Amino acid sequence: MLNVLLSIKPEYAEKIFSGQKRYEFRKRKPKETVAKVFVYECHPSKRIVGWFSVRRIHSGSPYEIWEKCKDFGGIEEERYLAYCRGKKVIHAFEIDEIFRFDPPVNPFHSFRDFNPPQDFRYMDYSSDSIVEQCNECTNTM
Repeated sequence: MLNVLLSIKPEYAEKIFSGQKRYEFRKRKPKETVAKVFVYECHPSKRIVGWFSVRRIHSGSPYEIWEKCKDFGGIEEERYLAYCRGKKVIHAFEIDEIFRFDPPVNPFHSFRDFNPPQDFRYMDYSSDSIVEQCNECTNTM
């Protein structure tokens, strides 16, 4: 099982960590089984704000996935359909456990040559190093 890093807009990251959003929709799905998803919150924070474990990944037509996940998708139907436009298959990462970093990790300072993923990226660095970095941040504040 591998860990991935996802770029997620702040409004959706907040919904994930508040428990309102239990599915994260994606146009592509990793080829490997995913253990944890580390959340890179896009502009303006540009931080890794936490992680969630994946119970399973649901795949199907945009309509099938919407019907299955709409109550906890954390997105309005119109925005969801606009996101899915032109896709025959959509994937919904079912969120299990969540953990929010306090403070969030600045990946540009913590990891050499960090570039945020456009969609998702397998982690080049271990989740332990991210957690370690968070602990160091917390201990120095």
